[in-house]
Amino acid sequence: MPGSLAAEALGMLCSILEDFRRWGAVRTITALDSRFEQLIPDLNRRTLPAHEVVDVLPGGHEEVYLSLLKRCDAVLVIGPETDGILSRLVEQAEDEGIPLLGSSSSAIAAAGNKAVCSRLFDMANLPSPLTRIATFSTASQVAGRMGLPLVIKPLDGVGSEGVYRLDCFSDLPEILKLVRGSTSQEQILLQSHADGIPASVSLLIAEDRCLPVSLNLQLMQTGAPFKYLGSQVPFIHPAKDRAMELACAAAGIIPGLRGYIGIDMVLTDDLVQLVEINPRLTTSYIALRQVSRVNIARAIWDACQHGVLPDCIQLEGQAVIRTDDPDSWNLQFKSPP
Repeated sequence: MPGSLAAEALGMLCSILEDFRRWGAVRTITALDSRFEQLIPDLNRRTLPAHEVVDVLPGGHEEVYLSLLKRCDAVLVIGPETDGILSRLVEQAEDEGIPLLGSSSSAIAAAGNKAVCSRLFDMANLPSPLTRIATFSTASQVAGRMGLPLVIKPLDGVGSEGVYRLDCFSDLPEILKLVRGSTSQEQILLQSHADGIPASVSLLIAEDRCLPVSLNLQLMQTGAPFKYLGSQVPFIHPAKDRAMELACAAAGIIPGLRGYIGIDMVLTDDLVQLVEINPRLTTSYIALRQVSRVNIARAIWDACQHGVLPDCIQLEGQAVIRTDDPDSWNLQFKSPP
């Protein structure tokens, strides 16, 4: 896993565990690969705020995960959609009959495939960039028909890994070579580049109800490659109401989405274009929890276990997190008593 994504994953894990600890109604168990312990100073298996942290050696992840499932009353999985990892882990929990604090494996598989997600946006008449599937061998012809600028990305990538902007056809061979290094699939996605501000909406979902929690500014470096730098939560923008409305509409097109999810989009003053659905905890959670007056971990539990959502979630102030600055994450690095 690229170091930046691994650090974000560790930040999300620590954040949700800390919120469960503050709630105080559950006992948490997690696993930690020893290779993660050097990513963020002072954050390791001894300071991770779980009641129990199980050490995992490289190659032993699945065995430990399955053993922990047998001890748990519910599971929340943080993982990438790449190569079906997240949906497979969740499916294993479903096979064991363990209640999920998140979306179903089928919902994750649909949302995690960017081509399927884009097609569902089109079928629901939701605004999104022009999108085409290509292979590495047909990308040149497809790009020629679509015109520039384009965004080229894997079908199942996570974050901004393997995402590149193409402004000149002469750069295509090099960009395709770089994208190939980020995916095991032969098919890739080509999208028309949407001008505007990169943003996301954090949602809570319970059964047939959807609660938009926050509009978030995504701090991005665009180009070749794109690079996710962090989030500002909340983000005040003229299109906020429309963005939240469309985010809930997008969530409604995939059955089985539950708990916390994120919807990526691009904003202009009067236009919102949906980009993709992240059927899991996102890095913006690290900032959201700093400004929420509601314990989001408890809200996820209530949404998934009881089908209940808060009437609203009040946000107070603003938080900006950066992926290269763990101090901005406001984590306590203390083990529970």
